[in-house]
Amino acid sequence: MNLETLIKVSRRYGADPDYVLAGGGNTSLKEGDAIAVKASGALLGTIDENGFVQLSLSKLRALFDMVLPSDSEARERIVLEKLLEARLPGQTRRPSVETLLHALFPYRFVVHLHPALVNGMLCSRQALSTAETLFGNEASVLPYITPGYILADAVRRVFEHRTSLGMSPPKLLFLQNHGVFVAADSVEEIMALYAHIIETLKAKVQPIPAEGLRSEPAQGHEAGIAGEEQQTKVSPQDAELAAVKAGMNGAAAKFNVRFFFTSNSLLGHFLTSPEAFVPLTNPFTPDHIVYAGAWPLFVNIAEAQSSNHIISKIDEFRFLHQEMPKIIAVQNLGIFGLGQDENAAKRACELFGDAAKIAWYARSFGGVHPMQPADIEFIRSWEVEKYRASIAAGSNSAS
Repeated sequence: MNLETLIKVSRRYGADPDYVLAGGGNTSLKEGDAIAVKASGALLGTIDENGFVQLSLSKLRALFDMVLPSDSEARERIVLEKLLEARLPGQTRRPSVETLLHALFPYRFVVHLHPALVNGMLCSRQALSTAETLFGNEASVLPYITPGYILADAVRRVFEHRTSLGMSPPKLLFLQNHGVFVAADSVEEIMALYAHIIETLKAKVQPIPAEGLRSEPAQGHEAGIAGEEQQTKVSPQDAELAAVKAGMNGAAAKFNVRFFFTSNSLLGHFLTSPEAFVPLTNPFTPDHIVYAGAWPLFVNIAEAQSSNHIISKIDEFRFLHQEMPKIIAVQNLGIFGLGQDENAAKRACELFGDAAKIAWYARSFGGVHPMQPADIEFIRSWEVEKYRASIAAGSNSAS
């Protein structure tokens, strides 16, 4: 299978942070009874032939005829086994958890991404009604459904219902608190459809202030600090920031983590008070949980200047959530991403910055609609997402 065109379109969108961050998103190409889909651990922005897994389409689609256990853990374990069995000879990598969704589309190319602008709609209170109004019969729109087999089976039934009505399978699939799938028989049409989606939504939202999108190169590498990304217009006084960094240094040493500081005017909009921060207190999508944690820790500047106080707050967080926070948000200052290394800490900031964009855009659609508690817990405990997290920690990528 010639993957040159698939690689090109994958890199085009994978390298653009407006469409996807970290290891998010996936792409595929069908040819006869074979499908090439992004492998777990591959990054779209730098993907090559080794970043795809080739599988049998007929074996994948046969999964929907199986009687599977109702227990989610047992069901997903069997589905993973069948996915691995569907790999063509010589294929050794683990395929994306969304492989079954790709297999359902009767189009050659599928490009699944998580643009902040799209998720501003999909993570809002008016997500379903807005998507249906703006895109009509050209799209299918689903409420949040547990990822994996359950989601794929729900999409299969939607496609079958459309067929029963004499409608073609959709080329656009919007998933609440998740992202969008775009499918077509050519890359040119894929790009045209994405352009159509983006332009349609741009006309409906209040733009993010330009200064909220600018950034300066990382500065400094002090003990415990992985780097720093600042906006000069909203930066606090140097002395105050230095005091907070000192407090964070002590906490970083205590918990053996690195951190990365980010501040911009968009984040500043949500950091003025605990009340203003509410839209960012719960995750919007599974990717936000994987890379930036399910919940941030919000502290005021005075608290952040004391290592002992930060350590105490982190201990409280760990007791409550049974994990380290990946984001510490400091009132009227900025956010600190925490991670095992510099890349993980910076990635946490990037995903939390993405959440801020989503929250901003969601204001145009009735306000934010984060993931619900049961869905958050499923993602936190799901083997697939634990695998993604382990890949991210080991090689700074995931699928």
